[in-house]
Amino acid sequence: MKLKTLVVASLMALFTSSAFAQWFPGIVQVSVLPGQVAFVVSNPHPQPIICSGQVYGQTVYGQVFTTFFLEQVLPIGGYRYAYVNAVPYAPFARGWANINCRFAGWW
Repeated sequence: MKLKTLVVASLMALFTSSAFAQWFPGIVQVSVLPGQVAFVVSNPHPQPIICSGQVYGQTVYGQVFTTFFLEQVLPIGGYRYAYVNAVPYAPFARGWANINCRFAGWW
């Protein structure tokens, strides 16, 4: 009986640790302007989340500019911005992002 209790407690500790937290796509809004692509990542969840990602902007000439951010903490109801800026005379045609988030802890 002690062994069974120990195994169950070990498995619960293993699966509830933040090391096994699941990543999910961030909730993102984008605006593409001629000189800048702006992304807003928001947190509608009832607990803080941590997001990492990379954002891209492609000019009308085909050049791709990128920037990234790591481990940004978003409090409840919070948001963060990520920008990509263009060079003069090469306006952006489109933008996209790869942003993943996870919950900051288990409550």
